[in-house]
Amino acid sequence: MAIIRVNGAALYYEEHGTGPQTIVLAHGLLWSCRMFDAQVTLLKERYRCVAFDFRGQGQSEVTRGGYDMETLYEDAVALIEQLGCAPCHFLGLSMGALSACVWPPGAPSCCDR
Repeated sequence: MAIIRVNGAALYYEEHGTGPQTIVLAHGLLWSCRMFDAQVTLLKERYRCVAFDFRGQGQSEVTRGGYDMETLYEDAVALIEQLGCAPCHFLGLSMGALSACVWPPGAPSCCDR
């Protein structure tokens, strides 16, 4: 539904719902935000749901580089900050969850869980 520019990449994302808390959904390798359609359908009544496509996947821009976990993590954090999602719940599957594990020790968190 929308494109946001973060770290030199145009990322596709969708927003559904208007609840007081936000859930950011990060897909697995070679998937897209479509993998969370069923979850968003159930959660959007109570939460603001933001599902996005990582760079080079789904409808996001294919870039020359930036496919390491640290850059994917930085992309997710930039998206969260630019969309005003913090603090949020971060729900990731496979690569999406792994990207959250890169968070540097001692860094402030933009995610609740």
